Amino acid sequence: MLNISYNISPKLNEYLSKIEDLRRQILLTPIPKALEQRLRWEATLNRIYYSLLLAGSPMKKNDALKILSEIVHGKLNDERKEILRYKEALDYISQNWQGSQNAIDADAIIHLHGMIGQGGLRVPKAGLQSLLDYLQTEGEGPIIQAAIVSIEMEKMQLFTKYNTQIAHLTTDLFLHKYGYDLKGFLAYEAAWMENPNSPAGEFREIHERALNTVSLTLWLEYFAQKILEQMETIIQEIRKPKLTTAGLRESFWQLNERQKAILNLLVQPQTTITNRQIQNKFKTTQITASRDLARLTNLGHLLSHGKGRSVFYTKI
Repeated sequence: MLNISYNISPKLNEYLSKIEDLRRQILLTPIPKALEQRLRWEATLNRIYYSLLLAGSPMKKNDALKILSEIVHGKLNDERKEILRYKEALDYISQNWQGSQNAIDADAIIHLHGMIGQGGLRVPKAGLQSLLDYLQTEGEGPIIQAAIVSIEMEKMQLFTKYNTQIAHLTTDLFLHKYGYDLKGFLAYEAAWMENPNSPAGEFREIHERALNTVSLTLWLEYFAQKILEQMETIIQEIRKPKLTTAGLRESFWQLNERQKAILNLLVQPQTTITNRQIQNKFKTTQITASRDLARLTNLGHLLSHGKGRSVFYTKI
């Protein structure tokens, strides 16, 4: 039986009100396509890096950036696999749960868990389903739901492995479902660990307390505060964009004429393309078509679907 207690304190209510105001601003502000692409790419990098860092990964941020920005061929080491699997899970959430009308159930979370690695449930599936049912029937807003699931998934240790990672992915799923990912710009984990006004020591203290107490009020306040700080950063970046992304040359964002032409083939909604179609259309080799598709996927222009020879691509 779940044992969850919290209050919507005046401080939390104030944060939630400000979040709604900034969310409207972000969603309604016209953003140049190139800037939108950069903000989404940087958020993806931060979500992956800080989630894995919080789960105990020793990698440096530059290593994660390099892996995500390179076109990888051949056998992958464990670090690359971990990062690319996590990105695949994030892409799956974006593709399948953005604004979805479906209820989030245990099977969806188990599927996500399978995408990031081996392992299984430690408890009956009903235990996970009970948490998800509770969140989706209490009538609380998406920020409260996301905050509760982020800590309860870790507290319950439902899986044999990857409990921190799956807690963050489930949090992302709730935020995407209700449109609180802010066009893919939100990376709340970065606000926990990177913000100079919120050192990691503060996060770990509040996080540890939330894991060991029934009342989640302090955790909900902290979670909402960091979401708000992240949104304020996003607004600043929209109004005064950075000229370059740290660690990347400007040429990273540039496409050749063939790559631009591939995107033009996908202008119509629901249009798909395969490696073979690119080879035939542009009279090029399988390797060149693979490099083009990998680059367009790495940059966030395309999503890949399927495995092996059945892979096809759609425009984001």
